Amino acid sequence: MKKSLYIATEYGSHLVAIEPDERRGYVVAAPALPGVITWGKNLAHAKEMVREAIELCIESLVQKRSAVKPTSRSNKSQKILVKV
Repeated sequence: MKKSLYIATEYGSHLVAIEPDERRGYVVAAPALPGVITWGKNLAHAKEMVREAIELCIESLVQKRSAVKPTSRSNKSQKILVKV
């Protein structure tokens, strides 16, 4: 049965969906962060794995944002929005 709960990270709490794996363990996903899906051999391991995956995803988004350079030749500043 799928269960939703919040996982505390360095970057705040994030809603995740946890469900038992067909064979054993748990599959965990963070719906607000596409691509964040992981597995753990037990519930505690699954929670730790998704916490780490969320933090790495957010750090990657922040790093990509700082690496983006404006493509326009105008002198106007450009804002880049990264949803996390």
